[in-house]
Amino acid sequence: MYSETIIILPTYNEAENIGILLERLINLPCKYDILVIDDESRDGTIDIVRDFMSRYDNIDLIVRHGVRGLGTALLRGYNEAVKRGYNYIVQMDADLQHPPELIPDLVKRLSEGCDVVIASRYIEGGSVEGWNIYRKVVSRFANKYARTVLGLWVRDITSGFRAFKRGVLEYLVNKDFKSSGFIIQVETLYYLFKGGFSICEYPFKFVARARGKSKLSMKIILEYFIKVPLIRLYT
Repeated sequence: MYSETIIILPTYNEAENIGILLERLINLPCKYDILVIDDESRDGTIDIVRDFMSRYDNIDLIVRHGVRGLGTALLRGYNEAVKRGYNYIVQMDADLQHPPELIPDLVKRLSEGCDVVIASRYIEGGSVEGWNIYRKVVSRFANKYARTVLGLWVRDITSGFRAFKRGVLEYLVNKDFKSSGFIIQVETLYYLFKGGFSICEYPFKFVARARGKSKLSMKIILEYFIKVPLIRLYT
């Protein structure tokens, strides 16, 4: 362990992006540990990460065999972070839509008293760049829908760019999560809301992916709108 902060990167077929992201993370002014959790990518993602591991001592890789899904990948990362004793944990996508240069600001907010910091597109100072009108409408409606159904005040509930204190993850890893995919972003936040944790939002500019294939599908969208009400019932 070289830092008190670990960055969790779930990956699946991100060969076009992962090398660029790791370079940007390595070049941040602070040194952070990095944990890539890969769902058995077939496009060379794993080889790129291993090449970086041979050159940098703060990068680690877990390859999951026979298991896929953002939700379970994040839960694996949470458990690893707690087990390894990190004080601060950052999760982010590996598709370059989340600017790593924002990480020091998110961690600073944790040190100032927030339990959880959500990098938000939908508060003052935040924005979305590169999405068509369809994606913008779906994202806005998805957040409003979850806020209404679950009684949350957070503006960007679906943001996957987040930072946590250790105690938050110690709380989360003992919960009985029902989600295995994207909707875990909502389920996680609802658990924390009910648990009375201090949740803060920090603005950022979201830039749509330029390389690789989006994992968002109509199946994921439909699952989201079906399962949000269930979260309130079973948590």
